[in-house]
Amino acid sequence: MKKIWLEIGMSTGLVLLMIALILVVQIALPAELRSPGFALIVLLFMAAMGLVGVKLVDM
Repeated sequence: MKKIWLEIGMSTGLVLLMIALILVVQIALPAELRSPGFALIVLLFMAAMGLVGVKLVDM
């Protein structure tokens, strides 16, 4: 499999995961915890994308 397709697949999967987590936070958390929840999701997304980038560079 070409590296570009692997990168596109991983990025798409992470974006879909982030959207799902945002929906969960929106539905499940009370209003006062939504902002920290969104911030945590963005932080986790950035860390995950960084790890994926490092792994792809090492391939």
